[in-house]
Amino acid sequence: MQLVQNIPFFSIFLPIICAIICLPLREHAARRVTIACMAMIAALSAAIFAFTIQSGESYTYMMGHFPAPFGNELRIGILESFMALLFCCVSLLSILGGVGDISIDVPENKRNYFYMMLNMLIGAMLAMAYTNDIFTAYAFIEVVTLSACSIVAAKQQGRTLAASLNYLIMSVSGSCLLLLSIAILYSVTGHLLLPNLQSSVALLVAAGDYTVPLFLLSGLMTVGLSIKSALFPFHGWLPEAHASATTSASSILSGLIVKCYLFLLIKLIYRVFRLETMGLIGIPYLLLAFSVLGIIYGSLKAIRQKDIKSMLSYSTISQVGYIGVAISLNTADGIAAACFHIAVHAIGKAMLFTAAGGLVEASGHKKDYGSLLGAARRAPLSGAAFILGGLTLVGMPPFPGFASKLYLTLAALETSFAIPVILVVVVAGTVLGFMYYFPAIVCFFSKNSEQSDTGAEGEQSSNWQRRIALVALISLTVFLGLFSQQLLRVIEQGLAIFA
Repeated sequence: MQLVQNIPFFSIFLPIICAIICLPLREHAARRVTIACMAMIAALSAAIFAFTIQSGESYTYMMGHFPAPFGNELRIGILESFMALLFCCVSLLSILGGVGDISIDVPENKRNYFYMMLNMLIGAMLAMAYTNDIFTAYAFIEVVTLSACSIVAAKQQGRTLAASLNYLIMSVSGSCLLLLSIAILYSVTGHLLLPNLQSSVALLVAAGDYTVPLFLLSGLMTVGLSIKSALFPFHGWLPEAHASATTSASSILSGLIVKCYLFLLIKLIYRVFRLETMGLIGIPYLLLAFSVLGIIYGSLKAIRQKDIKSMLSYSTISQVGYIGVAISLNTADGIAAACFHIAVHAIGKAMLFTAAGGLVEASGHKKDYGSLLGAARRAPLSGAAFILGGLTLVGMPPFPGFASKLYLTLAALETSFAIPVILVVVVAGTVLGFMYYFPAIVCFFSKNSEQSDTGAEGEQSSNWQRRIALVALISLTVFLGLFSQQLLRVIEQGLAIFA
């Protein structure tokens, strides 16, 4: 085994070790450790991503070199390493972009705990991306849940405690359904490793055995992960939790955490049940109905918001619906479109929340549209990033959101879902997206006669970490737009060896 093949192991355990290190440290030291850790694992993830592309193959890594069931197993391929790189880069930039707000929103004696939980969070997300064992995935899901609730509650202002408690209750409900489905799956197959599960499920389907248990457990698994990813109608916890958290937490929650659950759902569909079995069971039809309703509901609620972070939170519900629609197409092209949109939305939503943090800071830390009038004039870089992020998620060419909707439309044309998908995703989704992003952009760039356009410019300029993060996120968005076809081919190459 080459040395580079050990990177996934170190990528998972390095942030966990750094989380322990952060516990006794002061705020500044914990922040430096966290940012250094995120930068290091981002570099390591880039190396393993380059290695998997060059080799064109996947490989398994036995933890401690003990085979299952005594040891644990990771599986590393192009798609897993791409998602890991996405998680690391967006986490790093989200933390960097919200450092100033952490110092304001989180009590001083809690900041080292906040950074500790951020480290635990990224380690758990990487474990979910790489694991080849369904029960290990469940164990790290719980780590993600507890860490995410902790970073929401860390702000300790307004309704954050109530929002985090609501988040915890809903997440535990999803976990219970997921654990029940894993128990049923284990009882009918006797396996926990994904390749063994796939073989056993295929034999059961071919023989026509355990049809009802397979339908039940696949439905429970889909609903459990839908609750955790805030897919309509299980979205109730998301808006308040994401809107009330500090900037870094909102960026990671909206940009990554709901996506890691959706990627796990893709992994289970593609590597355990297979597309053919899911089609026979009929789960994609239910997923399609929920996703279409989620796109419409999230957009309509976003239009009614008068608070920038609440608007972005409801927008996330709509964007999760796009990913759900792509998965529900139940084709390889649909799954590839879903993975591409995960990348587009992760970067775009992290940029929007980071930009919103800059606009709010330039407006005296007020989030309502009335206070944000003319905010982009006082914080021009944040204003430009918000425009770019908004146009990306609306789907305007030549931004990557347009490529994402195009790939989703092309995938839909190969299925019986074509007409409703095209009408909802391309037409209704785009129109509704304009209806909540365009008024916000006009508000931010409007002239406010009661405030000086440069009244908070010095405060904004002093936050150099946010400026670096925004420039990097803008660059990544432009890169996705310019090289969307190449990235989609990489994702398709990864799916070809994903099974």
